[in-house]
Amino acid sequence: MPQLRMVPLALAVSVGCSDQHTSESDFAVGEQWLSEPAYEFGGALDGDALFGRIHVRVAADGNRVFVLEPFESRVSVWTPAGRRLLDLGGTGQGPGDFMFPYRIDVDESGFGVRDRQRFSYFSHEGTLLRSVPNPPSSVGYQGFPIVTDVVLADGSFLGIPNVPVSVRLGLWGDDPMYTLPVLRVHESGQQWLLDEVFTRNVRNLTLAVPLGDGHFFAAQPYSDADWHLLDGDAGSVVVARLAGNDLQAGELELIETSALGETVWRRRLGFKPIRLSEVMLDTTIDGLASTVKREEEITPGILGGRSARDLAREALYAPEYLPSVAKFVLTSSAEAWLQTQERSDSLSVWYSIKRGDEESPPRRVLLPDWFSLTDATDTHVWGVLEDELGTNYVVGRRLVRPS
Repeated sequence: MPQLRMVPLALAVSVGCSDQHTSESDFAVGEQWLSEPAYEFGGALDGDALFGRIHVRVAADGNRVFVLEPFESRVSVWTPAGRRLLDLGGTGQGPGDFMFPYRIDVDESGFGVRDRQRFSYFSHEGTLLRSVPNPPSSVGYQGFPIVTDVVLADGSFLGIPNVPVSVRLGLWGDDPMYTLPVLRVHESGQQWLLDEVFTRNVRNLTLAVPLGDGHFFAAQPYSDADWHLLDGDAGSVVVARLAGNDLQAGELELIETSALGETVWRRRLGFKPIRLSEVMLDTTIDGLASTVKREEEITPGILGGRSARDLAREALYAPEYLPSVAKFVLTSSAEAWLQTQERSDSLSVWYSIKRGDEESPPRRVLLPDWFSLTDATDTHVWGVLEDELGTNYVVGRRLVRPS
């Protein structure tokens, strides 16, 4: 079965007060916080800090900011004020080189960079401490390769099976895969072993629009599949579970599981449920239909005589309520940050909670829409601003209590 490309589907969703519905799952909220400008660097004025796509992490003490540039195969380290401390990497396979780095982790001893071929670990001074190759390509789960994203202290890996979308959706005649595991991959003697750490819900993760002999794939805009994040330093996986018969509208459950499959933290939260309105639904369908029509412009007749709007509506997962979480981040301050579907004027609404805390009300934090949060300390949030020309800036904002 020929396949068409899978693309992210960015759709604007406007939530009005009339769409909000409060239920018994609402919860007590701690202090509300705002943010104010504190740091910003990058762009033409910084010369060689003209960033394209970047990912930003920060040391727990807030004194070092790490900027990962995947397409430049580079990692740089900065003071919060924008003074460069280190610049390392380059495309290649030699020591300290990278092949499309896509993840950076920071701890007290240094930082680790994950690229397509290996894990590289550096001291805070930039000295290469060690490199860890990927597990052999022969190691797989039910015939599928495994993407390992963290290395644990004992030398084992945490990762997930890389199952093609068409297989996961059952488009080849097999049953769809509604769950997939997080795996611990480890070597014992001459044998590689796989242990299931957590079973993720991946139902309603991807939409598939039938086009000719193949499909157009995109992320489901209203997916309530599990979010999962791996923490190599803690040796655990943290999951935000959004769907289940035991969860009411607006509720979610945070579950942290060790690499040995033991639950170390569990916390249920209930946010304000927001209905998926007809206006939102129509806007989303129109956006998806426009994308599908562009496919027909490339390959005339691929819609098979059907309207792009009908195909889009049939492929779209449309629950009664919006998923409770729009973004999920684990931060240097050992917190889980959750962006909800709420709005406060022009600000997005986030909640932060200390991992392991089973009682304290989450802190409510209002952040600008343009700010893409990637990390936080106890005093600042850090992330990215992208301007209209596609240039990215590193931004740090101070957390403040309203006066």
